[in-house]
Amino acid sequence: MLSRLISAMIIFTSVPAMAQDSSTSTLALKPEIQRGDVYNPKGFWPLLGVGLGLTDDGGSVRSGGVPAHIKLLGSYYFDTAPWVADLGLGFHNEVLTQSGEGSDTIQSFYTELAARYKLANRWQVGGLWNTLLDNPDRYQSNTNNFASFIGVQLLKEFTWDQQYLVRAGVRAMTDVGISGTTVDTIMAEMHVSFGNSAPAEVVQAPVEKPAPAPIAPHLAARAVQTFTLDPGPVNFDTDSVRLVRHSDAYLKRLARALALNRQLFDRVEVVGHADQRGTDLYNLKLSQRRARAISDKLVAAGVNQGQIAAVGRGRRDLLSTSMNPAALLRNRRVELEFQGVKNREALKNIIDSVKE
Repeated sequence: MLSRLISAMIIFTSVPAMAQDSSTSTLALKPEIQRGDVYNPKGFWPLLGVGLGLTDDGGSVRSGGVPAHIKLLGSYYFDTAPWVADLGLGFHNEVLTQSGEGSDTIQSFYTELAARYKLANRWQVGGLWNTLLDNPDRYQSNTNNFASFIGVQLLKEFTWDQQYLVRAGVRAMTDVGISGTTVDTIMAEMHVSFGNSAPAEVVQAPVEKPAPAPIAPHLAARAVQTFTLDPGPVNFDTDSVRLVRHSDAYLKRLARALALNRQLFDRVEVVGHADQRGTDLYNLKLSQRRARAISDKLVAAGVNQGQIAAVGRGRRDLLSTSMNPAALLRNRRVELEFQGVKNREALKNIIDSVKE
């Protein structure tokens, strides 16, 4: 039984490789199916899963023991909705610790269906259904052919080694159609993607900037009155409006300094940005929330609300296209664009003075 599952796994994992190695086919499997990357998966993703848990004693039905799973999952990440759907085939093995007659193990192939909603910070929660398929006497099922379980699942998704999509979490399940008792199970589980490669780091060649063309005097005067803050110190945690620790301390000092010297500028535009992971719409909304969060901090420090505007630009103005964590952090930022500056040098000196 286990050898049949292993054979199926070998065949399943070889499909992406065969599609990539074929020189005559015009359809590459990975770009069409396994889209996005390990930070922002889209479309169909294959994963290997394992699980280990506990099943409670079933009274007259011998069910208490230690269940374990190994499985193949096909996960589909929807583009237009925050949902993930799973379809899987696995092997179930339970060592029975409850006293009773008969075999001390239950072994069976099983199917799995699941749907989860994607929460903030890469958490997922939803329901699932398992059915054991080929043991004629498992848990004294009413059908004598199938035993099914329904439950809830909570998973945290993260990236390992910038190459593998990993999900880890727990599930709690109860039986459907088992005679004479209720069989409850709790299980820890982990899923790891395969067939995907590490995201390629994009290296941009330096571009020579052309010499600035002469501009009209009134435009030159307007340019002198505009000043953009170096965005380096103001960065955010992943998928969050919370500033990283050093940025939070810096922004408090900056907000106080701007409040005490607000006569030096007419207006400041707080511009929020996001990194390149996630959809355009999601990143636009996240960048707007970041801009509003910083605007609120400036107002709380004493800057006039009428002097502040908050806008979000999503991932349009990336500082780097690399997927390196440090580069992603630089892209998760705000910039302050001052307009109607009365004394550019004085404003710059004030801003520089609060940097560590």
